[in-house]
Amino acid sequence: MLDMDQLLSLGIIIFSLLLTAASLIAYQRTRFRKFLIVSVAFFLYALKVLVGHIDIISPNINIDTMDLAVRFMDFLIITLFFAAVIIREGRKDG
Repeated sequence: MLDMDQLLSLGIIIFSLLLTAASLIAYQRTRFRKFLIVSVAFFLYALKVLVGHIDIISPNINIDTMDLAVRFMDFLIITLFFAAVIIREGRKDG
């Protein structure tokens, strides 16, 4: 049975994957690169939460390595969201 932390993490993973799909659909419709960047960030967030619980599947994994991977993913996610915010795209008239 899943405890509350695992259940919440599962919900976060599912929601992040739904946001990934929604932003990919938005990218397909508009071709704005910012939606593609945001979709990668949402996917990395889901992956980060999964990596944070990988010790359930593989208890022999080094905790320091796992923590370093999670922190690196945090950095990538923040960088991707920043890139998506500063990109200026718009439809050209004419």
